[in-house]
Amino acid sequence: MKPLLLHYFITNRCNARCRFCAIWKEQPKKDVKSENVSQNLSDARKAGCRFVDFTGGEPLLHPDLPLFLKKAKEHGLITSVTTNTILFPDRVRELAGLIDLLHFSIDADNAELNDDLHGTMTYNTALRSIPLAINNNLFPDLLFTYSDTNIDHFLGLYRVARENKIMIILDPLFNPEGRDTVLPATHRKALEYSRLPGVYLNKAHLALRQQGGNSTIKTICKAVSSVIVVLPDNTLALPCFHHCREKIEIKPSLTSVLSHPLRLEALKNQGHYSFCEGCHINCYFDPSYTFLRNDLFIKSITTKGRYAFQKYFRYKRPFHFMWGGKR
Repeated sequence: MKPLLLHYFITNRCNARCRFCAIWKEQPKKDVKSENVSQNLSDARKAGCRFVDFTGGEPLLHPDLPLFLKKAKEHGLITSVTTNTILFPDRVRELAGLIDLLHFSIDADNAELNDDLHGTMTYNTALRSIPLAINNNLFPDLLFTYSDTNIDHFLGLYRVARENKIMIILDPLFNPEGRDTVLPATHRKALEYSRLPGVYLNKAHLALRQQGGNSTIKTICKAVSSVIVVLPDNTLALPCFHHCREKIEIKPSLTSVLSHPLRLEALKNQGHYSFCEGCHINCYFDPSYTFLRNDLFIKSITTKGRYAFQKYFRYKRPFHFMWGGKR
């Protein structure tokens, strides 16, 4: 099985203080060294990766993000970036045409709640960034991470998305420490909203939660085999970012590290660790569904097909396959 996604953490710095994320608390602060990026991108592509998600922290805080995006395209990778948009108006021209899957994180249809959830003022910059992006050959999706707190503040953002002919993604909040904490009634509301045109929700995420998440006995997790996670200090994280128990220095190359005994051990144990019981982390199960042959695969591929039809045919945006939201 070849990996599908390179999850590249280019910085752990962030200019927001989101309630649902703790990376901004990490110390010391680190940025990826630019000299390592091109080789890692090349090696990841040779290993089989089709996508690279430049993430953080806030990826726009790294001054060389446009260079990384250009290098990724040179290596034939589909690029993804999720941003809180604070810096986007100032950097949009540098990024023009370089991001295939651009996500603007916005989590309520009013500034008061959104900015409280993000710990800083991002609501107005997100709305201002939409036309700026479109005018610079970038076609963002609005990324709405839903929880019991904000699910009733979705429809206002849905109207914004429809007015601008862009997609809006419903991404369920996950609990990295175990079982799903979002109420079933909240998921039912999200499912109802997902039937609206222009809304994407990977229904496999809901089915996974309904079955109690991953089972360590009969695991469905493919986090190690489907995703390569590179951290800002140029190490490979195993078995995944949220439960990093091993870090391997990428030396002399990413290619050599992929056959390291510790990674081979992690491949054997993926989904079987004690902390994997009940796991439902979106960014690792989304690529995992691709390698399954069960109901989760069917639900995932069906909803992706609906997304592709609406974005690339109804809205006539430049075509690229997508694998889902981030968080």
